[in-house]
Amino acid sequence: MEPRSDPAAAPRVGVVVLDWNGARDTLAAVASVVADRGDVDLDVIVVDNASREPVLDEVRRRHPAVRTVANPRNEGYAGGNNEGIRLALDAGAEFVLVLNNDAVLRPGAIRALVDTARADPAIAAVGAKILCAEDPSRLWLGWGEISWRQSLVRLVGAGAPDGPRWSGARDVPWVSGCAILLARRALERIGLFDEEYFAYHEEVDWCARAREAGLRVVWQPAAVVLHRGQASSGGPVYVSRRQYLAARNMVRFVRAHGTPAQRARFWAFLGGTLPLQWMRRALTGEQEGVRLKVAGVLDALRGRPIPRSELGLD
Repeated sequence: MEPRSDPAAAPRVGVVVLDWNGARDTLAAVASVVADRGDVDLDVIVVDNASREPVLDEVRRRHPAVRTVANPRNEGYAGGNNEGIRLALDAGAEFVLVLNNDAVLRPGAIRALVDTARADPAIAAVGAKILCAEDPSRLWLGWGEISWRQSLVRLVGAGAPDGPRWSGARDVPWVSGCAILLARRALERIGLFDEEYFAYHEEVDWCARAREAGLRVVWQPAAVVLHRGQASSGGPVYVSRRQYLAARNMVRFVRAHGTPAQRARFWAFLGGTLPLQWMRRALTGEQEGVRLKVAGVLDALRGRPIPRSELGLD
């Protein structure tokens, strides 16, 4: 189906919410989307990644107009969201909002994202201001930059008090996949999320691809989202699958997008800090997290598949 081309018409927006063992969060996220419909023509799609307790029956009971997809296995953030994105595009969406299931929209967020994206056909993605659900006076994240150091990225505004400093839309290197509006024209030009990332840094890669194609990535603080944070990785715990997946994907990103100098910078910082990380984490009994990080780096270099069972992804 072709998207609507009349700029005066209500924009057709697909909203994809991906669930993996987070039923209560997912229901809250969907409710916030439905409540923020306004004058936007919404197509809400909930994708379940083979959860132990699927939420789709309850979603359909509460919101009969919401479409649902049940995956036979966990396809990760990239693969699961891609399924919803394809369905939204097939239904004629002009834009697709990918929303984490542990996030809720404040009223007017969808319209603010869409109005920003419609202002310039070169805009590929628009990100929201993300506040901490536990303390909405503080940012969970503004936007991101690429540091080419041991953590690859720098999170701008994480934990900072909200205020005038965080007002005004601006072009940025990347915006969080927690709440990211993707333009159809950009998706058709550069493709969907790279499913080899599975989870973590896939939005960083997508934004980098968009910028390399001459497109814009914009942060719009008028669109506000509350985020509970890291539900899919078991909360803010150092010893988790996040260490493996993030490290693996850093290597993939650096190989794909780094110049020789940037690659050298990344490897120098990573190699120089890993022993220090091990010693620091050993003091708290968390050195297993460093081992997972090293395993992720080595598996990426050797082209090994993700050890799904070991990481509890099945």
